[in-house]
Order: sequence, then C-alpha cells, then structure tokens
Amino acid sequence: MRDERRPVCTFLVPLVRDSDRQPHPPVLWRLLQDALLDAFAGLSGPETVMYVGREAVEGAWFPGIDEAPVEDQSRKYTVAIPEEQVDELRALLRRAGNSFDQRAMYLEVAGYAECLEVQSEDGYL
Repeated sequence: MRDERRPVCTFLVPLVRDSDRQPHPPVLWRLLQDALLDAFAGLSGPETVMYVGREAVEGAWFPGIDEAPVEDQSRKYTVAIPEEQVDELRALLRRAGNSFDQRAMYLEVAGYAECLEVQSEDGYL
C-alpha cells in the first residue's frame, strides 16, 4: 500500500575496526549494501527508502566504565522498512557488527536509540 507508514531506522557503521583501529576492506561495505538490498528492497508496494551518508559522522562512545571514550567516524545509513521487519534489521546489524569487528552497533528506530551488543554467535555477513 502506498499509504503504509514505516518506521525510519538509522544506524552507524564506524569507519575502522574496534580491535586495531584500521579501516575495513572495501568488500565489507559491498557485503553490507548487498545484505540490505537483499533483505529490504524486494518489498511489494512502495520501494524501500535507503540513504547512505558518504560523509563521515563524528561521534564517541564509552567501551566500559573504566575505559576512556573512543572517538569514531561512521557512515550513517537510513532505511524505512515495515515495522514487522525491524527485528530482521537488528539481526542483520549484529552480523554486520561481527563482520566489521565492532563490539556494539548503534541503531535508532523511529526516534528511539538502541545499542545492539554483538556476539560471535550472531554470525557474519
């Protein structure tokens, strides 16, 4: 339906790995894009809205109570998907977190922020 309301989901992918602060290989960015298109672009009705910010977004996060804040630059992604697929996006981001060597992934769904813990059993892209 063209009038279907969809929550806007925004997430960040840091430009460097957590473990060694080195940039990701270009193939990982392509795998993420392909996974997003495979999961959400084949919907009936209006096309999924997907925007990828090419400019780096500045930010910082606290890895632990006794640890110093880590400053990061990230790519910002925005997708509008049916509400019933938000859990699928969460699962995809956990796999992406493993592939991109991240301890957590930032996700905002319709104005509500979440920090998704990433574990190896979540899988990879």
